Amino acid sequence: MSELLEGSQYLIKSKKTGLCLTGKPNPDRPEHGTVEMQPLREGEERQTQLWELRQGNAQGRFMLRNMQRRQSYLHPAGHSGDASTRLEEFVFEQDHADSYMWELVKETAPDGDVWTLKCVAGGRWLNVVGHSDAAGALTEIYDDPQESHVYRQWTLERVPSMASGVELPLTFSVPQEFQSLDLLASAEENTNLLLERLGQLDPPPSQEELAHAVLAQQTMYEMLTAAGAVYAGVLLAKTPGDAPPEQQRLSSAMLTVVARPSELNNEDTVTRLARTLGAIHPEAEVGVSQLPTGPVVLLTQESKVEEPVNLLANGGRPTVVRQLHVFVPIPGRLAMADFSISTENIAEWDHYVDILAGVCNTIAFT
Repeated sequence: MSELLEGSQYLIKSKKTGLCLTGKPNPDRPEHGTVEMQPLREGEERQTQLWELRQGNAQGRFMLRNMQRRQSYLHPAGHSGDASTRLEEFVFEQDHADSYMWELVKETAPDGDVWTLKCVAGGRWLNVVGHSDAAGALTEIYDDPQESHVYRQWTLERVPSMASGVELPLTFSVPQEFQSLDLLASAEENTNLLLERLGQLDPPPSQEELAHAVLAQQTMYEMLTAAGAVYAGVLLAKTPGDAPPEQQRLSSAMLTVVARPSELNNEDTVTRLARTLGAIHPEAEVGVSQLPTGPVVLLTQESKVEEPVNLLANGGRPTVVRQLHVFVPIPGRLAMADFSISTENIAEWDHYVDILAGVCNTIAFT
């Protein structure tokens, strides 16, 4: 594995023992949970061993959410960064955000890549208490000397087949100008279809634009299939439409709908989600709006996409992608629909926002 995908779920296994990082809820203290090492589990019990990468407050840092309870994160007890602090599951608290953030660093080993996970608070590493090989061993943050370095090495195995496990009982309409991405087809099949569509534009895109569009779509395809997308569509156009051909450029936007779990299914869902998103993404614009179906949460943010995705201008510098998410709670279910539009073509942003608003106004629950 060369890249980690935000929003995906992973089994985190000890390189030394093969045991999995496992959450263990505390029935007496619902906001707490123990984190220990256990053999791979089957069925519903595996949820305790699945950790979702949630984007942190800086590039390359993630929060790790346990997928059994869906509201607790890997975290040193007492928010402490001291060596030998035991790890637990705990609900997110903005005042101690750094204790929830982990820097995932890839290391090259003779038998394949491994990862080390460094807690931002204290700068110490995810480790096994007492360097134990036994099932049930607890975990901690620790400064390992070289001779026991292997106990802070982990393999991360993505589990795409359980991406969301959420059904969306709703319908919606998308403008016919969008070309749907077949999420059941292979990446190669979707690439061939994209090239065919791009070839129909007049004037045709340059080789640089073709390469950029193909690589960007392949990256999005991997992320969407891992995240549990139920729809993805691409809008391709030459803009501005009234300009001479030599002054036009390729503009594109991607519209996606992703099924996501929700911690609540009552009137507090929107308020709590808006507050949580604002704390996790302080650089984003977060608000609440009203659709015909009820209140929703809006999140707008920009992020830099590093090379090699950016194959066009700007001398190879990163390109900026702007995204708007509309989180729609599903009545009576611990689930929500994430309607999102994203583009690098910021000049057309207002137009793309109007498109997403139009799509959201067609939502109907079934």
